Amino acid sequence: MAALVVVTKSDGELVVPARRIQAEYRSALKLLRKKSKVWKPKVYNHALHSQPQRGAPSLAANWVKVWLWNLIQENTLQNFQQHPAVRAELPELERRVTCGDISPGLAADLLLEVFSTIQ
Repeated sequence: MAALVVVTKSDGELVVPARRIQAEYRSALKLLRKKSKVWKPKVYNHALHSQPQRGAPSLAANWVKVWLWNLIQENTLQNFQQHPAVRAELPELERRVTCGDISPGLAADLLLEVFSTIQ
């Protein structure tokens, strides 16, 4: 079992695809049966610069920035999942997605709309 997944080449034009892959890995890891209650693998993006330029942030500085954004993503997702309006709508939308009545994308949009209008 993985304890850490790092998505490399997540800089420049590859930032958006790397974030998409990061989200896909996170989703996939949630489907795995946990060996223990403390096993929580993390998925990170890593922008690796082969030769840092003068004045460019150090590799450590890049990691700290990545860490910041990962914490923001994790906390935002947790707040979203625990929001009362989202929790109220989620079971019905999940049922509709699994029955094929609506697409996962539409269900996500509807949940995000509920979340953002009540904020």
